[in-house]
Amino acid sequence: MKKRTPTNQLSLLNYARMSAILFQGNALTTAHYDMTALQKNILYMVQSQLGAEDAPGKEYLVRVRDIMGLTSTKNPYEDLRKSTETMMQKIMTIAVPDGFIQVAPFSSVQYNTKEGTIAICIDSKLRPYLFNLDNRFTTYGLTEAMNVPGKYSKRLYEMLSQWKSMGLMKVNMPDLRLQLKLEDKYPDWDNFKRRVLDPAVAEINQHTDLFVKYYPERESRRIALLKWTIKLKSTHIIPPTLSELEQRLISEFKLRPDQAKYITTNFDPVFIYKKLHEIVIHNADRKIVSMGAYTAKVFGVL
Repeated sequence: MKKRTPTNQLSLLNYARMSAILFQGNALTTAHYDMTALQKNILYMVQSQLGAEDAPGKEYLVRVRDIMGLTSTKNPYEDLRKSTETMMQKIMTIAVPDGFIQVAPFSSVQYNTKEGTIAICIDSKLRPYLFNLDNRFTTYGLTEAMNVPGKYSKRLYEMLSQWKSMGLMKVNMPDLRLQLKLEDKYPDWDNFKRRVLDPAVAEINQHTDLFVKYYPERESRRIALLKWTIKLKSTHIIPPTLSELEQRLISEFKLRPDQAKYITTNFDPVFIYKKLHEIVIHNADRKIVSMGAYTAKVFGVL
């Protein structure tokens, strides 16, 4: 039986033995758009809160101090105001069957200076491309993505993360320029290498879990293709054994052994831990009367 995958492909996973991970649909990973490093960090903070069952128009609260903790700025509110204002004018071009969609990521942004928070709404046209993405998704670390200082480094980190399990990424130069919104900028190869590629590689290798190198390939004297090698320095996920998962499902979540076995057989371990985390959060105020019955319902087992 094919393992099921998370219905929410943009989720922050915080649970035992895993660090913060973002799941992002490949269509967004390879989308064409330009954002500053600060704008990307704001988007990462929103992405980390998205849920597949969120109501349309839901506001996602971002604390100013959380953003500023990883961003160097002398005027936090002024820098954020400018970033979110122009971000609602940024257009993400996302490939879809038979064409593409152009959409701004945020539909509204409301500041509460007294509380030090920003309430952000996702554009309704973007939401269908954030969830129910089957197996077409990229995983990368939230902390790593936010710590990478350059805007090109952030985008390349996402793209390379899509191929980290293969250890190799190939991208032709026209596609790379489109994805980075650099169609006419830095036309000279040496300048492009010096201003974009080399700084990005240095930052990715220093600040993330990846160690990457690129190798240009020429056609008719022009650089036509970049071949990237990708090595994982450390993994975000320490894969649990099936017995560990089953034991936790039985002891902590009160399932029968046959129910626990069914879940570990038919669901991906990442999805299992994500749902368990959601159950723990839901039960923070001890409202769940029967943990076993509730967990079984979440996973659709009898």
